[in-house]
Amino acid sequence: MPEFISLFAGAGGLDLGLERAGWSCLYGVDSDPNAVATLRANQGRNFGADALFECADVRELRGEDLLARIGRKRGEVPLMAGGPPCQSWSSAGKQLGFDDPRGKLFRDFVRLSDECGCRVIVFENVRGMLTARGPGGEPGEALRIIRETLHERGYRSEVDLLNAADYGVPQRRFRLFIVAYRDAARPRFPVPIYAKPEDCGLFQKPWRRLSEVLAEAGPPPPEDVIRPTGEMAKRLRGLKPGQGAKSPGKRETTRPGGHWGYLQGGFVADPELPARTVTASSQQDWLMLEDGSHRRLTPRECSLIQTFPPDWKFVGNRAAQYRLVGNAVPPLLAAALGPALAAMLEGEIDRSPFDFGLPPALESAIRYTKREEQRNGASRKAAVCR
Repeated sequence: MPEFISLFAGAGGLDLGLERAGWSCLYGVDSDPNAVATLRANQGRNFGADALFECADVRELRGEDLLARIGRKRGEVPLMAGGPPCQSWSSAGKQLGFDDPRGKLFRDFVRLSDECGCRVIVFENVRGMLTARGPGGEPGEALRIIRETLHERGYRSEVDLLNAADYGVPQRRFRLFIVAYRDAARPRFPVPIYAKPEDCGLFQKPWRRLSEVLAEAGPPPPEDVIRPTGEMAKRLRGLKPGQGAKSPGKRETTRPGGHWGYLQGGFVADPELPARTVTASSQQDWLMLEDGSHRRLTPRECSLIQTFPPDWKFVGNRAAQYRLVGNAVPPLLAAALGPALAAMLEGEIDRSPFDFGLPPALESAIRYTKREEQRNGASRKAAVCR
C-alpha cells in the first residue's frame, strides 16, 4: 500500500479520499487546533490508523525531523499531498496573493516535498489560482511562479481544473490541481464519470442533486437552524430556488450599468441541481422550506455535500465547523484522483522534453482574463479610487 504525507491537512477530506483509493497516510499536520482535533477524533474509524497527526507550523518543519518521527528515510514516502491556504487567491477574499504571508506557504510545501524525497506531489487550490496575478501584475503569473519553483527542485508538473460534480460529489465545485513529479510517470487526470443530465455520455451518470443529500440528512436539530432576519429576510422574499439577492456592481468600460454579482450569503439553493460551492463561511446558501420560509444549510448538511461520512466528527463551534468543512477537499473527488497518482509510481518514468504549457481550456481562461483587464482595468481602478 503506497504511503503519503499530508500538509495543511484540515479536516482530512483529501487524506480520507486518498485512503479510500488505497493509499495510507503516515503523517498529517495543520496549524489549526480544531483541524488536528478533528483528524484525531476520526482516527482509527477507517481513517488514519497508522498516522501521526500534529498541530504545527509547516514553516518550522524540516524534512529530516519529520521522517524521523514516522520512522522513514528520505525517498521512502512517495507522495506529498495538501492544499496550502487558499484565501490569498480566492475570489471571496482580497486576493492578495504573494503579498499575503499565506500565499508564500507553497514554497514550504515544495521544500518539504524535496527534503522528504517524495516522487509525486498533489497540490490543490481554488480556481482563482489559475488566473491569479504575480508580482508583475500579469494574470496567470502566480501559477507559473509556482510551477517554476517546483521545476527548480527537479519536479515537472501538470495542471487541470476539476469540477467535483463530475466525480459524484453533489456540488458544483471547481478546484485547480497541480500534480508534480520526478522519477515517475506523467500523470493522467481522472475522466469525469458524471455530467449534466443533458450532456451525459454512454458511460456517464447524471450529476447528483442537492435534494439527495437533504433526504439523506433528514430534518436538522433545532439548535442547528439559522433563519434570516432583518434586511436579509426582506431580500429573500420573492426569490425562487436558484435565485439570489444581487449586490450593487461597479461600473466598467464594457458594463456601464455595473458588473453585478450575487450578495454573499443571499442565494437560495436549487435542490434539483448539485449544490453551489460550500464555502468556509457561516453564510451558506439558504433552503426554501415548504411553507415558503428559509433556513441556511447546516454544518452537517454541508459536510454531506462535501461527501464526508455521516458520522464524521468535526471539532469546534459552529463557525469552526463551517470553516473546516468549507476548506476541505471533497473525499470523493480525492478518491477519484488516487488511482491516477498510484499509477504514476508504476508507470514508465517520463523523460520527454518539458514545457510549462497548460491544457487549451486553461490557456483560454487566462487569455480571457487578460482581455478583460485591458478593457475594464482602468475603469475598475477608477471606481476604487472614488
